[in-house]
Amino acid sequence: MSSTFEIISSHRWLRSPTILDNNRVIAWLNRFGVDDQPRAGLLLSTVKLVSADEFVADMNDLLERHLGDGATPIALYNETERGHRGGVPHRLFAEPRRKLKRATGKAGPALVPRQRQVDEEVGSEGTLATILTQFARSHAKTIVLSPGPDTIRDRRVRRFVLVTDFIGSGDRALRYLTAAWRVRSVRSWWSRRKGRGMSFEVVAFSGTEAGVAHVRKHPCRPEVHIAQVCPTIDGVFDAPNAAIMKTLCGDYGPKAKDAQPLGYGGTGALIAFSHSMPNNAPAIFWQRYDDKEPLFPSRVTSGVASPFQAGIGDEAQHNRLIKLVGLGSAEAMVPFRIESVILAALERSPRSTEGISGRLGVALSEVEEALKILRSRGLIDRRNVPTDRGRRALVRIKGEPPSPFLSKPKEGEYFPDSLRVPRGV
Repeated sequence: MSSTFEIISSHRWLRSPTILDNNRVIAWLNRFGVDDQPRAGLLLSTVKLVSADEFVADMNDLLERHLGDGATPIALYNETERGHRGGVPHRLFAEPRRKLKRATGKAGPALVPRQRQVDEEVGSEGTLATILTQFARSHAKTIVLSPGPDTIRDRRVRRFVLVTDFIGSGDRALRYLTAAWRVRSVRSWWSRRKGRGMSFEVVAFSGTEAGVAHVRKHPCRPEVHIAQVCPTIDGVFDAPNAAIMKTLCGDYGPKAKDAQPLGYGGTGALIAFSHSMPNNAPAIFWQRYDDKEPLFPSRVTSGVASPFQAGIGDEAQHNRLIKLVGLGSAEAMVPFRIESVILAALERSPRSTEGISGRLGVALSEVEEALKILRSRGLIDRRNVPTDRGRRALVRIKGEPPSPFLSKPKEGEYFPDSLRVPRGV
């Protein structure tokens, strides 16, 4: 019988070995049935792996573009888990128990909550706290880190900005915004936002389209800024193949009644950061099932023998993108052109900037620039649909022979099958 890697490498999407060469990946694939191993390998190959350098660079660029040039003082808050009672989050700021409910306090919530237990873990908030601290130091005149109500009044802060690494279902960001919204002083500031009041914003490295839309519906109507839309099973695959992948996740995922095989909220996120994989990703990647270790135990992506390192870098990114749009191998595309990949992705809908970013796991700014180039060259129209010229270009890129205008003649001499009476006879 062929080895696992031979089986998955025979699949047309998996001919270029990167992350799939890893011993841990091969052991993980062996837990699937022979017929399901190519599907599991394909699902893994579509996961967007975000290195520490890419995360830090893109978050700093995002903060600089949206917050760096403003003259108005800005309050920056690091998204952390909020305590709650009966599902309702506690107020972000203290309100005295008196008739005049005026919030007080110089400092807001800590960037990284104090550990209450010895083995309590610090998640992505630790990485973001470092980024926010350095950004605040370089913009000391306009950026205030996690201020309390008194500091907001003293500094005349006009923008409340919540920063996070990822918006999956949007629930965690909504809990934080609701914790602030429950404070009467905050609602009062927001009500005067068109004059001298306060507006709300959320900044995230990535987010699903559904999660971002969910956050935007909060009563404070926040603006949401992300570097790239998160790939999901529904976004990457067409409907029939998405159904196959969801069935795979259900068949090999945890079987408990409250199990969520596609991750928290049924998101099916296909992204992993160097600091962790979100719990919105399919459970087969990070949760134990049938007493077998997952690929990323406890959602930890780093560590000895982790396949994460093999899947990052320019070459790995190029291989992943080329597989996603079915352009063959990376070797056939030298030099690599992101415009060619995006043109191939435009063969099917959705064709919006957000839809393409989510399907490929590419930065929104990069997609926008590529679309401008394709449009200027007449390869796509205003609706991002490939033109005749664009379709001909795709034929050349894919190396497919053009369809003949005439049918191929039969070999040998031609004999008519029937005769008609000549006209005029």
